[in-house]
Amino acid sequence: MKRYKDKNIKVLLITLAVISAAAVLSVGESSVISSGINTLTKGLFSLTASATASADTLSYDELKSENERLRQENAELRSQLADYYDIKAENSRLWKYYDLKKQNPSYKIQPATVIMRDANDDFYSFTLDIGASSGVSLNCPVITENGLVGWVCQVDSASCKVKTVLSPDTKASAVDKQSGDTGIVSGSTALCDENLTSLTKIAENNKIKEGDMIVTAGTGGVYPQNLIIGRVKELGFNSYDTSRYAVIEPYEDIRRITAAAVITDFDTKGEVKNKR
Repeated sequence: MKRYKDKNIKVLLITLAVISAAAVLSVGESSVISSGINTLTKGLFSLTASATASADTLSYDELKSENERLRQENAELRSQLADYYDIKAENSRLWKYYDLKKQNPSYKIQPATVIMRDANDDFYSFTLDIGASSGVSLNCPVITENGLVGWVCQVDSASCKVKTVLSPDTKASAVDKQSGDTGIVSGSTALCDENLTSLTKIAENNKIKEGDMIVTAGTGGVYPQNLIIGRVKELGFNSYDTSRYAVIEPYEDIRRITAAAVITDFDTKGEVKNKR
C-alpha cells in the first residue's frame, strides 16, 4: 500500500508544478495556451483522482483481509478461553479429592460429570461421563467431596450408571464412628425423596446417638474403609419385625448432584474382612 501512496504524492506534485507553470504562462498569453493548459490540468486532476481511488480500493481490500484475520483470531481465542474454563473446572474437581487421595494413596480417583438422570428411577440414579476406558467397572464406589453417594451398576466404554445410597439396592456395611455400632446402609421408598437413607441391622443394645457420623466399614471389599456416608438424624423402631434402625442424612444432597468421582481402585478392593 505504501507504493501506491508514494505514486499518489508524485502525481500530486507534478500536478501542482503544472498548475504553477500554467499560472505564470497564462499571464499575457493567448486564450489558446490557457485553454490547452486547462485541458492538461483537468487530465492530471483526473489521473490523480483515479490513482487515489485505486489506492482507496486496495486499502479497503487490505482492511477487509485484516478484519477477517482478526475475526479468526478472536474465534481461536474464544475457543482457548472455553478450554481454559474446562481445565479450570477439572482442576477444581481434582482439588476437592486431593485430601482424600493424600490420606489414601492407593485410591485411584476419576472425576466425572453427571450427564443424565433416570426419570423413571425413584432413587435418583444418574449417569456419569466416564466408563470402562477410564478404568470404571461394576460396583466401583462413587463419591463427592462430601462422601459416598452410590456405586456403579452399569458401565460401557464411555459412561456408567450409578445407583445411589438412597436406593434399596444399595447394601453398604457401615459403622458409627462415635459408638462403634455396625449395620447396613440401605435406602427405602419412604425416605428417598427427603434425601435420607437408613442404617439397618443394628444391635438392640446399640449406643448410636443423633448427630453421630456414619462411615463405610470396609468389610465387604466393595467400599474402602472410612468413606463418610452421613449423620444420624433420628433413631427408629420397626414394629413389623421389631428391628431397630437409624435414619441417615447424607452430607451430600444426592438429588442435585452435578459432578462426582469414581474410585476405580483401592488396596482392599475385593477383600472380604471379618466384622469386629
